[in-house]
Amino acid sequence: MEDLDRLVVAARAGDAAARERLVREYLPLVYNVVGRALDGHADVDDVVQDTMLRALRGLGGLYDPTRFRSWLVAIAMNQVRRRWRSRRDRPGLGLDGEAAQVTDPAADFVEATIVRLGLDGQRREVAEATRWLEEPDRELLALWWQEASGVLTRAELAVAAGVPPRHAAVRVKRMKERLDTGRVVVRALAASPACEGLAAVTSRWDGRPSPLWRKRIARHVRDCRACRGRERLIPAEALLAGLALVPLTPVLLESAPQELVAAASSLPPMPADVSVGASTGHGSRLPRGSRAAAAAGAVVVMAIVAITVWPEQSPRPENAISRSPVPATEAGERAGAVPSRRPSAKVTKPAPRKTPRRSRAPGASDARTEVIELVNAQRARRGCGPVRAEQRLATAARRHSADMAARGFFGHTSPDGKGPGDRIDAAGFRWSSWAENISKGQRSATSVMTSWMNSPGHRANIVNCRFTRAGVGLVPGAGGPYWTQVFATPR
Repeated sequence: MEDLDRLVVAARAGDAAARERLVREYLPLVYNVVGRALDGHADVDDVVQDTMLRALRGLGGLYDPTRFRSWLVAIAMNQVRRRWRSRRDRPGLGLDGEAAQVTDPAADFVEATIVRLGLDGQRREVAEATRWLEEPDRELLALWWQEASGVLTRAELAVAAGVPPRHAAVRVKRMKERLDTGRVVVRALAASPACEGLAAVTSRWDGRPSPLWRKRIARHVRDCRACRGRERLIPAEALLAGLALVPLTPVLLESAPQELVAAASSLPPMPADVSVGASTGHGSRLPRGSRAAAAAGAVVVMAIVAITVWPEQSPRPENAISRSPVPATEAGERAGAVPSRRPSAKVTKPAPRKTPRRSRAPGASDARTEVIELVNAQRARRGCGPVRAEQRLATAARRHSADMAARGFFGHTSPDGKGPGDRIDAAGFRWSSWAENISKGQRSATSVMTSWMNSPGHRANIVNCRFTRAGVGLVPGAGGPYWTQVFATPR
């Protein structure tokens, strides 16, 4: 802890190298806590990003360096709760009013945990059982998982949960009981040969884990001799002891710390969301007056989401998107350094409109053209040259929009595992870097661009100066229309 104390003191004094090291060492912890608490939601990258920015900008108010870890995790949990409240209070909107992003079944945190940590047997069952927990239990599980793994202490868990240690013990006990029930359910559903009685019970189940079906299936298992006689459960804490954090992508570890430190340094200091009491050991919320300023710091682009701009010289993962630890719905986030600024080329901006234009029919070519025009207007304002419409990228984008509409999914990775890079290759475009944004439901080019520009990850792709080509796909469908926007730099 002495090394951490010295590191925090140096970072608090403004040492950029110390701040970068602090982010690099604690970004995985924040990502694991937030990822598990918000499992299956595309908000994870925004919450992690906002947490780290708030911590960097609030370091001046942390008077006891020994409490840095509990303070940081408490900020993360406050941001998680704030995200849940935003969803409840304003359905359809995410944090700070941006368009909410939906769950991507192909990229949930449970699957990332299983794949990246190589879990099997009862450890795998524990990970899968977390899907059967409700929101409050999932938040507590995110902290307890790190305690069971030896990363957090019980005192730090209590601080982050905002309760005294004695209350934390009671809450953890109840959460573990529901987790064990979920493990029983997971095992019963995976049993071979399948129980005929259980098949009858679940005949009307839609396949989505829920508390109601957890209780129904668990009730059957208690009353069924065949299901009840299966292998005894090993305590979950024994299975998780010493388990590593879910690792981040190499690109994130290389680029995100510098970008976060640079962004935090360019903004005024702010108080963090929580203070850690020296004697009580639990957190209390501070006023929210500085939250608007924190939202301005969201221009930093995190590389947590799988839709990454893969430079030609970097190894291209076999299935980089589907292996992402964070859901990649609605927008692809670029990885790497902040785009360099260069003199803008002459761009014709769309004429200002005093009244909204009538929505174009989904799939109309002029809507796709207008998206390119709006993209170039935004790029010009930020000192980037225009992108040129590229038919092969438009083909890749259109095919993906059509695939989402036809097969009823929404994400960057298709059900057969194909990602943006595969689609761009199939269209015949030779690239050195790329990025992809997707969306659905907006009825006009203006509305979809507004949605993208209101989200840091979407916006970063649009105003990335390195891209010189773009293509847009627009296809109608149930829940649509489906929009795909592809950017690339030719090889």
